[in-house]
Amino acid sequence: MSLATDLLDQADQLAKQGPKHPKQANLRRAVSAAYYALFHLLAEAAARQFAAQCGRSDGVTVSRITRSFAHAEMKKVSDKFVNSELPTALQPSTIDEYQVPNDLILVAVAFGALYQARQDADYDTGKPLTRPEALKQIEKAKQAFAAWERVKVTDDARMYLACFSLWDKWNIKR
Repeated sequence: MSLATDLLDQADQLAKQGPKHPKQANLRRAVSAAYYALFHLLAEAAARQFAAQCGRSDGVTVSRITRSFAHAEMKKVSDKFVNSELPTALQPSTIDEYQVPNDLILVAVAFGALYQARQDADYDTGKPLTRPEALKQIEKAKQAFAAWERVKVTDDARMYLACFSLWDKWNIKR
């Protein structure tokens, strides 16, 4: 199993502990683990994509590249993809008005939502988190995993991954 899958399983286990009175720590860690599951799924895919281009797909290289991704940058890129706000230079030239595929939008929406949910779970401790809220976030991550499986081999998905590192370097102002 991959780290991403293990984290998603861990999120599920944590959210279901304490049948009658779940601990806030477990629910908060569950939401955090759901976010990190999706983060690692995408960051590893992006790292593998870059490493393959360099002919260095060994685990050490992939791990080092994975560590270079910034959470806030990935959220910013995800938000842009959700709104189909890609600059003309990155849009396919054969299409008049570019639309991001629905599965990729689902992944990007989930990433942004889980990013915020993790922030809230980790830092807004004054507001109790309920089991249904935690399970809702975990389900969002599961749906994103499934959507990623369907879209990951497309040019759109590869561009999404490349944007995690290159968005600001391309000096995109949109």
